[in-house]
Amino acid sequence: MNIHQLSLHHDVLHDRLLLRINTTAHQELRVWLTRRLALGLQPHLERLGVDIMAPQATAQTPVHSEHTRQMMAEFKQQENLDKADFSTPYTEAETLPLGAEPLLITDVQMSPQTDGTIVLGFQEKLGPPPHRGFQARVQPDLVLGLQHLMRDAIQKADWLTRSATAPSDELPAAPPPGGYLN
Repeated sequence: MNIHQLSLHHDVLHDRLLLRINTTAHQELRVWLTRRLALGLQPHLERLGVDIMAPQATAQTPVHSEHTRQMMAEFKQQENLDKADFSTPYTEAETLPLGAEPLLITDVQMSPQTDGTIVLGFQEKLGPPPHRGFQARVQPDLVLGLQHLMRDAIQKADWLTRSATAPSDELPAAPPPGGYLN
């Protein structure tokens, strides 16, 4: 599967991120990313971005510290993002091979390949097998684009506030007599 476009936005009604993947074969794959999954995935995408860009950034200038390696990788990431096209509107696909209802993703796998691409696997494991899912081989610049879209969507969803990222382990207080807690 060759990916043509990505779209990621926060759906307020579902309080989830909807990732839409449009392929060069004019097929669209839709997945829901919950807050918990998206916030857990984001650091891995960030690290993968550094791992992808560090060899390119340090190819001519060897570095000896991890901090310098990371800074050079971030510079290379920004350079690639400056070249990316985030202004072209998302094109609706002709077919939906997984159906109109997005998969509710429970597992994501990221596997760097020897040719520099990354295999992203998305799975919905909500009940007994068979589970729904798919894999896509993506170029490093597309991973950086997904990383950017994810960062932006999480910020727009306001999921980085203390209440969103630090759920309380305490049980809610009992409601007042004759009243409701929420």
